[in-house]
Amino acid sequence: MSEKQDDKLEERIRFVAKHYREGSLNTKRAWDRLAQDKGIQRPEPWRRYLMMAASFAVLLVSVATFYYWKTHTPEWVTIATPAGQLKEVYLPDSTLVSISSGSRIRYNARTFGKTRREVEMNGKAFYRVMRDEARPFSIRTKMAEVIVLGTSFQINQQDASIRVHVATGKVNFIAGEGLKKENIILTADMSASYSMETKEIKTLTEEDVNYLSWKTGLLQFKNAPLEKVIEDLSDYYQVGIRSRSMIRGEKLTATFNRLPLEEVLLIINQTLDVRLAVDKKQPIN
Repeated sequence: MSEKQDDKLEERIRFVAKHYREGSLNTKRAWDRLAQDKGIQRPEPWRRYLMMAASFAVLLVSVATFYYWKTHTPEWVTIATPAGQLKEVYLPDSTLVSISSGSRIRYNARTFGKTRREVEMNGKAFYRVMRDEARPFSIRTKMAEVIVLGTSFQINQQDASIRVHVATGKVNFIAGEGLKKENIILTADMSASYSMETKEIKTLTEEDVNYLSWKTGLLQFKNAPLEKVIEDLSDYYQVGIRSRSMIRGEKLTATFNRLPLEEVLLIINQTLDVRLAVDKKQPIN
């Protein structure tokens, strides 16, 4: 560098030193203005990249958490029948369920039909299950489980007992708790029950022709003991019924098709010379 150039540089340095004030030079603003004028993209500091990466990771975790919650939280569909009414519904797999008065079923719409078809219930219902060997159908109650492939059957779940009657096909009836669980295979026209009192499954040998009367409206009695007649009438009409006269082993053979209870009691009383009446004080389970 020549002596003349050195003099000019020294003169410029003195000028800057004379007019410089601390804090008056904003390098970021100067760079931003230059970058804007020249179309230059300024490199981002590494901290900014780190913050962006952290924000992206938080976003990914949030999305993953939401997706897991969305796909694993049950989406219950509940179907209930008010007292005195009946209801028939088709499940997503075309299984037909007839639900008795005061009963309900529910299923998880997110998982039903994926690998299994699971239903929970309380009360009484009749199932006509669509056959699908790849996706077994099961009904759970608070004390038992019934597993089927394709069949028709009724489950009657009460507070302390459950009864299963198979109309067609075959079911696996499982009941009990923990290691004390037991099971039995039921085929067409077979019935079994489980009681919280006895804690065992019992096969029912007596034919119950009226187990579907709540659905069909038909009550049939063939040389039936009066005690059984009273039990079936109470269950069908959902009222307490008692005899005001002593029961002396009377038996009834008759068929009633959707008749009013008053007319049914009149026929029975005249036929057997008994005094059956509605007992308003007797609760119905």
